[in-house]
Amino acid sequence: MKTAFLALWNDYPVSLEEEYETWHTFEHVPERLTTPGILSARRYRSSPRDGRNHYFTLYELGSFQAIDNPVYFDLVKNPTDWSARMREHFSHVLRIPAQPLKSAGRGMGRHALIQAYTVGRMQVDAISARLEQSLEAQRMSGRILGYTIGDGEPNQAYEVFAQEQQSGGDIVNLVVLVEGLTQDNLEQIQTSLGPIWQSLSTAQCLRDDLFEFLASFEEREVPAERTALAASPALRARF
Repeated sequence: MKTAFLALWNDYPVSLEEEYETWHTFEHVPERLTTPGILSARRYRSSPRDGRNHYFTLYELGSFQAIDNPVYFDLVKNPTDWSARMREHFSHVLRIPAQPLKSAGRGMGRHALIQAYTVGRMQVDAISARLEQSLEAQRMSGRILGYTIGDGEPNQAYEVFAQEQQSGGDIVNLVVLVEGLTQDNLEQIQTSLGPIWQSLSTAQCLRDDLFEFLASFEEREVPAERTALAASPALRARF
């Protein structure tokens, strides 16, 4: 990924899986792509635990201005009735706007390793270089399709959902996205990256999970106005 991105994690009850998948796929994510500067989106899901599915959504941004403009704010502050109801069941939300520091590869994998850690600001260059060295070796050996390492400021305000406040002084969020064809390869890479993170006594793990790719969207595929994406009566009648 060559541009800024928005990384979003959330959990949702397994008992509401069908409705969540339908709403998020047909209304929520396409709505976000009506915002100028939000270029594409991908949806991922991890294995359920404790009665909740674990989701990750990745938005490619032209710049951070895409999530700092009136169109985006209108989506956030004025949800549809369906969206307002679905928001009630979100939990474990983490939202990180980030810019890429290192990126290589091509294609989109069926599986992804997605990590988020807080590290000291002065450690970012060194840790990202070590991660890049390890991941580039995996890419050159054909074990992964590609990777992105990005950083973002912690504790950015988001009025929709409360998030755990990160502490530890002058810190930065590091996000690592690794795409591959098989979960087995990514599990091995997840293990191999462990010592790098563990070498930082101040590093705090926010997320570290394997996900399966669900769907992707591009801005050219959606209408310019969010009203054109309103759920049809037939769709809404299902839930």
